Amino acid sequence: MTNYKGGVGKTTTAVNLAHVFADEGMKVLLVDLDPQASATDFFGLYNSAQSEGCSSIDLLYGHASIEDSAFRTTYPNIDVVPSIIELVDQNELLLHEQTLKFALDDAAGDYDVAIIDCSPVMKRLAFNAYAAASAGGMVIIPVKLDSSVMRGTALTVNAMRSISDALRLPMPKWRILRTCVPGRSTRSEDAGTTVLDNYFPGNQFKTVIHASTKVCEGSWRWKPVVDAFPTSRPAVDYRALAKEVLHELG
Repeated sequence: MTNYKGGVGKTTTAVNLAHVFADEGMKVLLVDLDPQASATDFFGLYNSAQSEGCSSIDLLYGHASIEDSAFRTTYPNIDVVPSIIELVDQNELLLHEQTLKFALDDAAGDYDVAIIDCSPVMKRLAFNAYAAASAGGMVIIPVKLDSSVMRGTALTVNAMRSISDALRLPMPKWRILRTCVPGRSTRSEDAGTTVLDNYFPGNQFKTVIHASTKVCEGSWRWKPVVDAFPTSRPAVDYRALAKEVLHELG
């Protein structure tokens, strides 16, 4: 999950997809690469990550394995490699772009799906995620249809292309996900849709995530909307998205 524009629903999408996949019986690993640690907070792991000195810092900079870095959560089938704020202070010049890819390769037999929640910053943390996704994965770019939709999307796609060229890796498959879509069409929404259709006609999910207060209500309880309000419109959207993601990945 990545976009260089914040507030577009990256963590919300990551956490909801993790729950949908887990509910389907898949073993899910969620890796939090955002120093804000919102995904970590969703699972109540921040204090444990700090007190036990076990986080994505150890995975990326301390050569720890996924097995040694991941926490089991209270939700069946979901493990999380948590993040902490100190991740922002790490010297990224010491981070190899394929560290995460190699760690996930080593743990491939333990999980059915890995979800990586990226920060809205163009740094080597995101490049690690792109390199990992190049091996048969997918980069999901959540977007809100406002005047900045092109900038964030274009920066993300260009960064993926640059890191793929530099490391001689395949360009990851990528798809744009429209989030916070109003129930009724608006001029702003129509304009944004036209822009995306003109520039990225073949790289959009059919599924869109509709806006709803239920998403915020669930987040106040640290629960994803698919769990807190399973019959709500965005919950139905996220389950449809999960099916589309699996179909795209084959």
